[in-house]
Amino acid sequence: MKNPKLAAHLEQELAKYRVGGKPLPGIPSQAELTALVAQMVDSVARINYVKTIAKRDISPARLDPKNAHMFDPLRAAIQHMRAGNEDEAFWLVFLFVHCGKNLTKGYSLLRMVYGAFNDKFVWTWKKFSANPDAFSMWLHQHLDELLAQSKQFPFGNHRKYESLKHLGVTLASYADWVGPSRSHRQLLDAAKAEVGTDPKALFDYLYYSMDAVHRFGRTAKFDYLTMVGKLGLENIEPPSAYMIHGTGPVRGARLLFGGAADNESLSKRKLDELSVDLNKALGVGMQVIEDSLCNWQKSPDKYLFFRG
Repeated sequence: MKNPKLAAHLEQELAKYRVGGKPLPGIPSQAELTALVAQMVDSVARINYVKTIAKRDISPARLDPKNAHMFDPLRAAIQHMRAGNEDEAFWLVFLFVHCGKNLTKGYSLLRMVYGAFNDKFVWTWKKFSANPDAFSMWLHQHLDELLAQSKQFPFGNHRKYESLKHLGVTLASYADWVGPSRSHRQLLDAAKAEVGTDPKALFDYLYYSMDAVHRFGRTAKFDYLTMVGKLGLENIEPPSAYMIHGTGPVRGARLLFGGAADNESLSKRKLDELSVDLNKALGVGMQVIEDSLCNWQKSPDKYLFFRG
């Protein structure tokens, strides 16, 4: 297993953890315990990977959406942040979350959107936010061709139910969420004026404010804001797993705390409270709790690797 020291720590803490004086009902045997620990170790590794690339040198080719082999939106976001262009960094994180990375086609959709398909320009934040309607018109002009080639531009797993037809509205609503100044820094400063600088309070405020972004639900908001935090674009961290709006993590929490994924005797709010309390014992962070429970419930007694 990767990171055996962490795995041993998590296994020990989970084995001795008690809810109402009783062991966790979702891990009745070593098989469930081992599988859950492995998913948690994987989640930690994914977070650490992002934090690691944020410290490395980055090739300029990583910033070019026309470069099919080298473009990487997260590395590009890091480099733009280093260069003082934080709006572009936030924009790329948003596009990364909304488009996703497909298992077979990679960033082809994101490159098509950001790189303006076959046109010789890039939909930078400056260009897009100056006139989101221009993007919608551009998309409409190319839509028939793009739909005909839709298999070349699939959304990632977390966004697999999205459609190119909604893209213009979603992106425009993101610009509206950022605000009329189109400045992410001004957005964050306004949020801090409301709730202060505590990373968890700030995350929570931004999470609920993102209801304004069209077709951006719990998973998308959570993924976007946690990525902003992991990349160091802003000091924020989730105060909970937001189970009240969840599905996959809820099934995992119900299995772990209630003994069955379809056990509805525990409310989503209670599951959130239990998850927060579990994290206090494990110390891995709420993103790990959310991610690992979601993946673990798909195969609770046998470890399967998921890309997250």
